[in-house]
Amino acid sequence: MRRFVFLAVGVAAAVAGVAIGVIRSRGPSGEGWRERLMRTSVGLPSGPLGWVFTWQMAFEHRRAYATMARELDLQPDDDLLDVGCGSAAFLQRHAAHVRHVAGLDASEIPVGMARQRLADRLAAGTAEIVLGDAMAMPWPDDRFSIVTAYVLLEYVPDPLKALSEMHRVLRPGGRAVLSFGFPIKDASLSGTKNAWGLWRWSEADARRLMEEAGFGDVAVSPPPTWEFSLQLARGTKQASPLVAEPAETPALAHATRG
Repeated sequence: MRRFVFLAVGVAAAVAGVAIGVIRSRGPSGEGWRERLMRTSVGLPSGPLGWVFTWQMAFEHRRAYATMARELDLQPDDDLLDVGCGSAAFLQRHAAHVRHVAGLDASEIPVGMARQRLADRLAAGTAEIVLGDAMAMPWPDDRFSIVTAYVLLEYVPDPLKALSEMHRVLRPGGRAVLSFGFPIKDASLSGTKNAWGLWRWSEADARRLMEEAGFGDVAVSPPPTWEFSLQLARGTKQASPLVAEPAETPALAHATRG
């Protein structure tokens, strides 16, 4: 027990030291220390701090993942994409019965953890973990039946572009269930970033973004449970309307048959 306490204290001290180093370091022009800390620990994990936070998020988000799973209602014949998958804790815990799962993340740290976590499924060919950009995803059109993202849109530079990519890879009739920022009381702040560098939207603007990306049947709701503190957005990819062939005129029919 004493050894565990010493180890925990040592890890905490190391993390605190790294965090102070990140705060004191220089980031992109105009980036404050809060935004820099959030970017390197959670948004785009890097270094020791990114490794610790990626590992810790798998535990911290477990109740939120359970809420997402209930909303998704995953079926055995689904092909699921988790954008910003982190260490793939959600895919492991709540999508083991799904036919095919894919995860995408922009940081090598969570991608490495995710590949270890899903090693058996990767070997079996029923999973893929990709290091990539949510605004330029590598999959073809209409690849997945369900797309989900938890705490992803809040970080990406261009949320609308990421949403458009999710819509593109979703097959007609497919569904998207996404977290959409913390609720805000002042609508004038919608579409801006807070001090931590996270995007925030009103319900109306969240719905508008989903619709601009092409989604139909859009619904945006307040946090569904106390442990799920973000707005929840749902939408579907509408099936393309069938284009009727032009009616054959008598003159054309006579010409083609004659």
